[in-house]
Amino acid sequence: MRKIGWEIIATIFIAIMVAVSLILVVVFQNLPVAVLVIFIGSYVLISTEKINRTAMSLLGVALAGLILYVGQVMGDPLGASFAELIEHVEWDTIIFIIAMSIIVSVAAASGIFQYIALRIAARSEGDPKQLFIVFMVFISGISLFFDTVSTMLIAAPLTIEICKALEIDFKPFLIAEAITCNFSSIPSVVGAVPNLVIAGKTGLNVGFLFVIFMPLSIILFLVSLPIFLRWYSSAFGTTDEHRVEAVFSIDPSSMIKDRWDFNISVGAIVFLVIGFALGPAFGLTPAMVALIIAGLLLLLAHERANEFLNRIGWPTVFFLVGLFGLVGALDMTLLIDALGNAVAGFITEGSVFATVFLVWIPAMLSAFLDNLPVSLVLAPIAVRFQNPLALVFAVNIGGYIFTPLGSPANMVAIGLSEAQHDPIPFIEFVKIGTLLGIIHLTIGSGYLILLQFLFGI
Repeated sequence: MRKIGWEIIATIFIAIMVAVSLILVVVFQNLPVAVLVIFIGSYVLISTEKINRTAMSLLGVALAGLILYVGQVMGDPLGASFAELIEHVEWDTIIFIIAMSIIVSVAAASGIFQYIALRIAARSEGDPKQLFIVFMVFISGISLFFDTVSTMLIAAPLTIEICKALEIDFKPFLIAEAITCNFSSIPSVVGAVPNLVIAGKTGLNVGFLFVIFMPLSIILFLVSLPIFLRWYSSAFGTTDEHRVEAVFSIDPSSMIKDRWDFNISVGAIVFLVIGFALGPAFGLTPAMVALIIAGLLLLLAHERANEFLNRIGWPTVFFLVGLFGLVGALDMTLLIDALGNAVAGFITEGSVFATVFLVWIPAMLSAFLDNLPVSLVLAPIAVRFQNPLALVFAVNIGGYIFTPLGSPANMVAIGLSEAQHDPIPFIEFVKIGTLLGIIHLTIGSGYLILLQFLFGI
């Protein structure tokens, strides 16, 4: 007989959650609280990481749709059909994630990332400290053009391969790369999914975001690198000279697995960068640019198109569909407006306190709740107080302060280390992440307040 597991416990919890929600709608005619029960209950189960998060996310939005429909039948003005709920899903963001996954899959299969990694790693000449610096610069650069998950999926496997070949501990590299890609993505609307969501909901100008935050990103990098080097100084050591020669004597061109895929990948990345940079001036959204290039890559891939489609992280895509729907239900029942009114009760638009509040509070929430739902819920409040920049900064930094759970990029690093049977210690990530997070939040708060005084931003 099968033992009672988390699936059974979750099913019982869901049944109670639905029963409470239906009572709230039918008996007490309180649809907003009923939807809030579904949202909180779903997120509690997702946060346990004991059940499949994609399954719970999809079930959660379906249950929210059911409660909204019951409210509509009961004559509640906030009630709605499931079709109306689905309209609140950020399909533009979903398409962007799918398109970027296709581009990364095709490029990775060509060997272009291995080629680049071997090229840049050779500059270190086998010195672990120099190799660390080279990888940090590499991560910081590509974070401007790829979202954080894609960045880690590109860089982390290459880092592990090179570190293992040189007999260097790869864990410090992965931790530093995860943290670096989070704060380096701040100036780019495509650098992190939360940035894309906030920009979409607030109308934040892509060029303005880059100009304002690129100097801050450089400052954070220059502050962080010496801290990383000092923190991990004992982990670097030295590498045997013969091993270094053996690794870096490999011709980088031998990494190219398919010349045709390699050439079209190079072209795709060039056009992707140009499209992201110039597209907004012509009304082309990042999702449109990415989808055009992804579609062309699949067309040129011909027989291998289905293979690349199968490599897309569909569980993540459907998880986001459910999550967007759950937050949409909060919006439809005016709960997000109520939250904004509550915040408005104790902060004033344009004040220093408002800036500090919109930096530190979302960052703290992101540490425990994942930065994407925090972005979705608080974006309307950022619009209300005309400070979306503070929210963009906060959710990216909050991805690594206190816990590694706030950003999917961190979990990619942890997952890949576990696959190597050499897992990153949770407490190690917490120590360095929290130290840098507090330093970054302090610097960023001062930077945003300075901009507020000088330019009224």
